[in-house]
Amino acid sequence: MFAVKTKFLAILSTISCTFLLTSSPLAAKTPSKANIEISRISGEITIDAQLDEPQWQQATKVLVNNVTRPYDNITSPVYTEARLMEDGEVFYIAFIAKDPNPTQIRAFLKDRDKSWGDDIVGIKIDTFNDQRSAYRFLVNPLGSQIDGIENEVTKKESDSWDGIWDSAGTITDDGYIVEFALPLRMLNFTEKSQFQNWGIELLRMYPRDERLRLSNIYLDRSNNCEICQLHTATGFSGAKQGDNLTVTPSLVVGKHEEKDSDTELWQENKNTEASLDLRWGITPELLLNATINPDFSTVETDNAQLNINNNFALHFQEKRPFFLDNADYFDSNYNLIYTRNINAPNYGAKLTGRKNAHSFGLFATDDSTTNILIPGNRASAIAEIEGESKATALRYRYNYNSDITLGWISTLRTASDYHNAVHGVDARFRINQADVFKFQSLYSNTQYPDNLAEQFCDSELLADCQSPQTIQCQFSDCYYNEQTLRTLNSDAFSGNAFRAGFYHNDSNWYYRATYDRKNAGFRGDLGFISHIDHHKFSIGGDRKWYAKPGKWWNQIKVYSDWDITHNDDNELIEKEFEINTQLNALYNAYFRVGYTHRELVGSRLDQSSLKIDGNTTLFTENQWQLTANIKPILGLSLNSHFTIGDAIDYSNNRLGQQQRLTLSSKWNANKHIELTVKQVFRQLNADSNNVFNARLTDVRANYQFNVNSFIRLTLVYNNTSRNPDNYLYSDPEDISKHSRSLSSELLYGYKLNPQTVFYLGYSDYSDTEENFRDLARNQRSMFMKFSYAWMK
Repeated sequence: MFAVKTKFLAILSTISCTFLLTSSPLAAKTPSKANIEISRISGEITIDAQLDEPQWQQATKVLVNNVTRPYDNITSPVYTEARLMEDGEVFYIAFIAKDPNPTQIRAFLKDRDKSWGDDIVGIKIDTFNDQRSAYRFLVNPLGSQIDGIENEVTKKESDSWDGIWDSAGTITDDGYIVEFALPLRMLNFTEKSQFQNWGIELLRMYPRDERLRLSNIYLDRSNNCEICQLHTATGFSGAKQGDNLTVTPSLVVGKHEEKDSDTELWQENKNTEASLDLRWGITPELLLNATINPDFSTVETDNAQLNINNNFALHFQEKRPFFLDNADYFDSNYNLIYTRNINAPNYGAKLTGRKNAHSFGLFATDDSTTNILIPGNRASAIAEIEGESKATALRYRYNYNSDITLGWISTLRTASDYHNAVHGVDARFRINQADVFKFQSLYSNTQYPDNLAEQFCDSELLADCQSPQTIQCQFSDCYYNEQTLRTLNSDAFSGNAFRAGFYHNDSNWYYRATYDRKNAGFRGDLGFISHIDHHKFSIGGDRKWYAKPGKWWNQIKVYSDWDITHNDDNELIEKEFEINTQLNALYNAYFRVGYTHRELVGSRLDQSSLKIDGNTTLFTENQWQLTANIKPILGLSLNSHFTIGDAIDYSNNRLGQQQRLTLSSKWNANKHIELTVKQVFRQLNADSNNVFNARLTDVRANYQFNVNSFIRLTLVYNNTSRNPDNYLYSDPEDISKHSRSLSSELLYGYKLNPQTVFYLGYSDYSDTEENFRDLARNQRSMFMKFSYAWMK
């Protein structure tokens, strides 16, 4: 295995060196960048989308007249003018967006970050102008905001970051006007006595029969780095952030009731918690976040997911403000910082900064409950460690030059009789406009508590799981499972992980070659690392064709990849080939037809052994997939995904036949009302009989009073039926024939800004093993949250 990895790295190194020696400088291949001089003004500006102050006549005017997607830099069919000015403390931006048919403008009142798909205008800002990351601020014609951060190094885009800024929009007789005010205090930048030089792009999304992306810049399809192509904006002479202090006290009052299963009486638990958050821009480059007794409850329900015939833990998005602010400073090739692992801290502190070519992030918290993910190569599961724990993470990046980024990351999680430490280096080399090579190498050291295996052992006595077995431990009757075996070691152990990849992306071709190895001893307990004892080699690519304007379609893509996965002993786990064809067409339509051929091992026969060869069955799966999405009329989007073919029945270790169907729709009945419905259906048959049918229905109705307030009803219904007689290794009496649950939440929210909020909500949960009419409520909660951001 070492020889294979060495050979792979040698090939990649040769390719990299060849490109570095033969490629001309990037600047020679990139169109010249215009320099935009931002006007300096003084006097008060009211953000009302009227543009009636005289200062707007002094603003720098820039046309947004170039279609960059789906077409290759053609003249825009509509007129858009952006106006830019600043007063040393605030960056003011206005868009005058003309429209030949204003009745077709797609604009609905939405909560923050929910307006994708609407007409929107906005700006990207690279405040360090180093082509590594950029802020993104967008607004729809009614003033609903979207903001976030794009990271060029990791190729991640996130709307999770929320700034405090003002905007307004209004629809006019010939289009719409949007006005922004971006306080410099919320941005990270380097203070200079002279002018700032920031990379910017001005954008307009124009969705009609096609969704056109308009820009002020020429966007070269053959250049894989969009942020590298931003124009330079000069201005903000002597700009400073001032005190840049935000203190946010909050109060949560709640009552949770749970029905006692024996007495049928409700057990009540009242809770009142006060907390304090602090955000202090010590300098424009250095930001401190701190929190005391934070409310880490999430007021937005997680997206519903079916978890059946699935051996690995589910991933959920982070939504808590303390962790989201400058979260991109901690990104790396591996997901080593998954903050949903940190459940209930009493305090937290985070320091992020950027100076010249250096950037870093550091945070530390405690946690009153300690949940960790126990990974494997056939399954993963969550374990809980008793007592409090501490969590710390450090991330450092060094931009050696415009093409080379080097990094270091360390994470540490500790509790009584437990620790997990991870340290690693990573690098990204931009060889030319289209080619990138990157890698990350990690080392971990871990010690589990002595009794951790008890949570996964089917026996009531841990000694039964620790004692050597004198007979084979069969699939159907065993104290062991994979997580038992991977947690029995009470001595400290270590491991390593390594990921490398070469990526090419130009206007017509995309291809990659990647290698990913995490050995059996590696753990990344502060992150989301679900697979270990696992190394995977993958190659893939696609070819794209583009239509000329006026056609009913605009892009066709054919994609294929092949990968192979082994464990540390070089035993085959999976081999997969995939090919699909994708079509983008009018009415924002997207169609994809795909085929997958996969050889994959099932569950272990002898669960007292981690062996693969001779201890698993290698199954062959053939699957077809169809995806179709369309927005046929104003305010309506329809999405579907269908999979049919073979699938392993993991509970019974055999090959079955599956059908998986996901249907979703979003309908904006008017500018206030939005209804979303998602239906998921999964069926598995084996040996000519049904194994299970699982259905999940997620319905959300939202009434948006204005850009600040809303009321939302959420209903999630899970309905699963099983055929107990078709479970080979379980007593039919132990298999629930039916399981049904219904979760509901009614939430009112008012947001003056992302940190000044008021929420009032009610939720409950009902379940049954009988019919729908037998659903019995056994949990209910009410809560109120108020927080106010005091800014200086």
